[in-house]
Amino acid sequence: MGAVADELSALHGEQWQVEGEEVRGPGALAVRLGGPPDGDPHRLDLVFLVDRDRPETAVPDRVTGIDGGPAGGSAGGPAGGDQDPVRRGIEVWASTAGAALIELVAHNGRFAGHLDPSDPDGMPGWHAVHGGVVGWGTGKRFHDVQDWLVRNPVLPALAPALGEDLGRDQLVGVHVSFGGGADGQRAEVLVHGRPHAAASAALAALGWPRVAEGDSYARTFVLLVRRAGTRPPAGTGLRVAGRE
Repeated sequence: MGAVADELSALHGEQWQVEGEEVRGPGALAVRLGGPPDGDPHRLDLVFLVDRDRPETAVPDRVTGIDGGPAGGSAGGPAGGDQDPVRRGIEVWASTAGAALIELVAHNGRFAGHLDPSDPDGMPGWHAVHGGVVGWGTGKRFHDVQDWLVRNPVLPALAPALGEDLGRDQLVGVHVSFGGGADGQRAEVLVHGRPHAAASAALAALGWPRVAEGDSYARTFVLLVRRAGTRPPAGTGLRVAGRE
C-alpha cells in the first residue's frame, strides 16, 4: 500500500500515508484493499472511499500489472523504466480512477474533466467525472490505442450496453481498458469493480486500432457521480451549480 500512498501524494499534491490497513488522505479520504486477487500476483483490487466512515461512498476498481513501455497519459501516465508490473499498474490506476475520485472532492477541474448529462461525450442521464486516458505498449505503434481513445469518447458508445440499471444512483465507477497485439486483443469494462459482459462486448466491437507488431493498450476511468435528478452525494464538497 506504500506505492498507493506515494502515487496519490504525487498526484494530489497533498500527503497520503499508510495507517494500519488503509491509505489515508486529507479529510476523510481513504483507500483500502478489496477482495482477494484470486491468486493472481499481478492483480490488486482497491477501494477508494470518499468518506472512510461511510461505506456507501466506496468505489472499487481493479489494478492489473502492466508490462511494456509507457505511452503516457492525457492526465499523466506511468513513468516507465524498469518498475515492476504491479507498481506500474498502480500508477495507471492513480492517473485514471484516482484522479477522477480526487476531482470529485476538489471539484476544480485540476485532476479530471466534468461532463453533464447532456454532454455528447458523456453518459446520457448522468453527471460524470472523466479521469485521465493512459496508454502503454511496445513497438512503433505503442501509442495507437491511446490516441484513438483520446479522439473517440467511448461512454456514448457503451451507454446502450450499460443500460439504465447500474446498481445504484450515485458513485458508480466505470473502468475501460482495451488493446492488444499479435498475440490477441482484449477489451474489458468494469462497473463498480465487476466485469460487465455486455459493455465489454460492445467495447470489443468498436473500431479501435488492432496492432499486429508490438502491442498497444489504453485505459480510462469515469466516475458516474449521480443520476440526473438525484441529489449529489452528501459530504463530498460538490458544487453542482452550473453543472446541470
